[in-house]
Amino acid sequence: MSKASILVVDDEPAVLKVLVTRLQLAGYEVFSATNGEEAIEAFHKEDPDLIVLDVMLPKMDGFAVCRRIRAESVVPIIFLNCLGSNF
Repeated sequence: MSKASILVVDDEPAVLKVLVTRLQLAGYEVFSATNGEEAIEAFHKEDPDLIVLDVMLPKMDGFAVCRRIRAESVVPIIFLNCLGSNF
């Protein structure tokens, strides 16, 4: 039986490293991308079971990436937003 695969997309190296490491430790096959264009390429190449997608990305934001993927797939997408807050 093959592992479920997850594509993690984030332009912040520290966030990407934590997410990839934790998901791998949890037993998932993990692929990563650091901008919107890479995300689309990785989606087509790897055919992930889930995408964890940052909202604010260089070259193409997360919403644009989501629209492109939704035009051809119903793969689950979880959005990340790491904007600061005043809490």
